[in-house]
Amino acid sequence: MDTQNTRLQILLQRLHSKTASQEEIDELRSLINSDGVDEELKKIWNQVPGQAPFFSEEKSAKILTGILQHERVVVMPKKRKPAMLMAAAAVLALVFAGTWIYFNTSDSATPATKNIVKTEQKQTIMPGSDKAILTLSDGTVIVLDSTSNGTLALQGNSKVIKLNDQVVYNKNNQQAGTAIETTYNTLSTPRGGQYMLTLEDGTKVWLNAASSIKYPSAFGDGDRTVELTGEAYFEVAKDTHHPFRVQVNGVAVNVLGTHFNVMAYENEDATAITLLEGAVNVTKDKDKVSLRPGQQALLKTGASLKLINNVNLEETIAWKNGYFQLDHTTLAVLMRQVERWYNVDIMYEGKIPNRQFGGKIPRKSDIKDVIKILEESKVYSRIEGDKIIILNK
Repeated sequence: MDTQNTRLQILLQRLHSKTASQEEIDELRSLINSDGVDEELKKIWNQVPGQAPFFSEEKSAKILTGILQHERVVVMPKKRKPAMLMAAAAVLALVFAGTWIYFNTSDSATPATKNIVKTEQKQTIMPGSDKAILTLSDGTVIVLDSTSNGTLALQGNSKVIKLNDQVVYNKNNQQAGTAIETTYNTLSTPRGGQYMLTLEDGTKVWLNAASSIKYPSAFGDGDRTVELTGEAYFEVAKDTHHPFRVQVNGVAVNVLGTHFNVMAYENEDATAITLLEGAVNVTKDKDKVSLRPGQQALLKTGASLKLINNVNLEETIAWKNGYFQLDHTTLAVLMRQVERWYNVDIMYEGKIPNRQFGGKIPRKSDIKDVIKILEESKVYSRIEGDKIIILNK
């Protein structure tokens, strides 16, 4: 590292630790805007409005989340911080390699590099992958991740094919007047698994970890109905004569052709149906909600259907795109996602630490990287076999 960048690193460290003098802040400003400094650093630095003493929480979060994409995470601030400090934290994330986390603490807080509980990993905890079990109508069970590509079975009027980590149903040629019995199959993913399914009508389904979907091998003349547990993203083939319906937790999602996500895990406090494209009607008993793109139908236990506007769609389908996307996400919610994806059990000693996270974590990340993120935000843990125990320090 050349002299200029070494000095830049020192000044950034001092500013981030709140030990920089006014002269050093002025020197830092001059270095940031000098020749030879990465243009991205200048761009981030110049987002700090000189006339404004503070960023709002929303703007700080947006700036940091934007910078800390691709294997970086931040803990969302609980109160306003000086603009210069927030900018310095952002620039630090670009100057230093690796996964970084920034947190909101008082000046007297113990530095995150001290008193870290060492994690002893006695077995390898791997991130999830493409794996699932297909159960045919006669009870035959096919473990897809250990099965070669090709035709798996004939089910009713469909040929079941495995093709590059997905299951595809293709309609067989059928002689006129031949009656074909409707058969039902179930695709299930374990914790630590995900899989893609293409139904006989061309509808595509991405199934998240610890989820299952029951569906007919071929759709008849009525509604196209499937049953879901867990979470899935749907891209429904349009057919105005045969509406598509998802049954989940007593809720019916009715569509013609659209893209939407359904999250209905039993250990989450709500069922959420989020629309990305098209139109969806959601019904629960006498309640009915019509969704437009960017809206969500939310159902909490014992409550009525609630319409949520301006949903963070990127966060909603981040799992499908290979990320944990965090936006003021609590530790408890994050750890439930970790539990499902890494096939571990999460336990707490004492109260659940009050932390909120923002940013992205690739789902292919090693569990050690996730633990490091927690430790950098003063959330300590230990691993015992396939358990991650969060400590109340």
